[in-house]
Amino acid sequence: MTKKLIIITTILIINVISISAQWCSLGVKAGYSSILEQNQSYKEAFNISNNLQNGGHLGFYMRLGRTWFVQPEALYNYYNYQATINSIKNQHNIHSIEVPVLLGVHLVNTQMFKIRLMAGPKFNFNIGNLEDITFDTFFQEVRDTRLALDCGLGLDIWRITLDVRYNIIQDIFKIKNTEGEILNKKPSQIVQASIGFRLAGNNQKKKHKR
Repeated sequence: MTKKLIIITTILIINVISISAQWCSLGVKAGYSSILEQNQSYKEAFNISNNLQNGGHLGFYMRLGRTWFVQPEALYNYYNYQATINSIKNQHNIHSIEVPVLLGVHLVNTQMFKIRLMAGPKFNFNIGNLEDITFDTFFQEVRDTRLALDCGLGLDIWRITLDVRYNIIQDIFKIKNTEGEILNKKPSQIVQASIGFRLAGNNQKKKHKR
């Protein structure tokens, strides 16, 4: 009885995996991130220059759906943040967990080749040891959580995935003047490029029987 139960359970699991593999996939990814433009209002007010934010990310993604799909991800992100303020160089190592939840569509969807378009929110959680800093003329406060708009294009060739994404996100530092007014109200713009590998599933387009 036990052997029969194991055999039946194994067959059911295999059937579930074979069916779900057509609409669900799981993979790993890693890539590079770089800031495109930093907020200008406080850069000019406090003579901030050489403001760079470059880093990398790695983690997992899941894709649910065929033509239309939802793609949640869990990524560890590292940034090296450098800024020169009044000729004084400041450097921070920023560690965060990013959770994008993207809605996408397969513009092309074959077994070996796919082109994807996607967009959605991204939740960013600071996990580093950044501290608030008080300068002579302004106050730098750390944002522990941030919300971003994430959008971009993706290309799948066999099990290899290539993504280029554009992010609009708040700066991790909230800059306030002596009156408490927030100076960097405009979001930063970040571009991300990543390569991934699909471990399981394929999100194949459902074949219509003739």
